Amino acid sequence: MQGWSSTTPRSGLVLLLTERRLYLPLPRFSMNDVYMKPFTFEELQKLLELNANEIDTDILIFNATLTHIEKLLGYSLEDKNYNESQTVKDCMVYTDHEHISEMINIIDMTTKMSVPNFVIDGQQILFIDPKLEDHVVFLNYNAGFTEDTLPADLKEAIIKLFLLKKAEFIKQINNEPEEGFEIPADIKSVIYIYRRKCL
Repeated sequence: MQGWSSTTPRSGLVLLLTERRLYLPLPRFSMNDVYMKPFTFEELQKLLELNANEIDTDILIFNATLTHIEKLLGYSLEDKNYNESQTVKDCMVYTDHEHISEMINIIDMTTKMSVPNFVIDGQQILFIDPKLEDHVVFLNYNAGFTEDTLPADLKEAIIKLFLLKKAEFIKQINNEPEEGFEIPADIKSVIYIYRRKCL
């Protein structure tokens, strides 16, 4: 007998095939589909003791700063859930996203069974079982940074860039001569460390 049975988002979707169960976890999300931000404006405001009268402007500049940083990095900073299929070659696959925080489940789509043994090395997933060679595997994982895992030097780069952008904004408001905005070398060097690697 075949049938579909819905469960909670955390457990995922269950497909019943005779005596075997196939677990395909669904993405994890809150009721408002809001992801945990690794660095919030509230934290920035506390660190820099920002003027409460300028909060609206500072929020806009902070959001622009994060967008700029993510564009240079090539990925979102937030810890999010991802689902993808990859073909095993040389007993390994590469995920589409970096900074894996949790591998929720790996399904061998040939046997429809969960893969229990693997090693995570960056974006590389190494499998112990050689029988997985050339099989398609379904990956369900979280990747990105949380408040606890965001590197200190990357957070510092975000703060420095925010201050530079705010200073540039004030110049524009005061109609001061524009010298052209350029990111300093120290910020660039940090971004280079964490930017998306091309496989």
